[in-house]
Amino acid sequence: MGATVGAPVLLAALALPYASLAADCRIEKATYREAETGVELVFAAASGENTPVTHGFSTTIGKLKLSGHVMYDPEIERPVGMLMNNCPEGDVTGADLAACTVWKGIVYGIDTKTGHVDLLPPEGADAPDALLLPGFGPSVIASSAGKGLETSPWDVFEFKGCAA
Repeated sequence: MGATVGAPVLLAALALPYASLAADCRIEKATYREAETGVELVFAAASGENTPVTHGFSTTIGKLKLSGHVMYDPEIERPVGMLMNNCPEGDVTGADLAACTVWKGIVYGIDTKTGHVDLLPPEGADAPDALLLPGFGPSVIASSAGKGLETSPWDVFEFKGCAA
């Protein structure tokens, strides 16, 4: 019985350093990992000062390297993320963007100590302990990026590390 009681305590103790590392990392340097498939989201600084993009990120799913970004949508007052697969550059139509969009949705940050869920913080803020991307897994598996995957990624990504 002591082993079963001690195991959760040990797991909680091991998880605490990762949570504290998230607080020491800015969101634009954070990497998040989905536990089931190991898919990672690697964040980077936005592309410039006069851009609607608030965050950039990339990931590899299967053999495809995908790029993404987050833009604040003033109509719904939420940060909306988009994961793209080989989108055309330059002047594109809405149909062009729809054809290359793997996932689109609101991005939430999770404080694992309190369970509090909030909107993704702005660039320059501390990285959340975890991210929630509703509908991410089903969208990926239904897209060309998900072809050949045996398991769909889940919608929760936990803080993994911080770039130097």
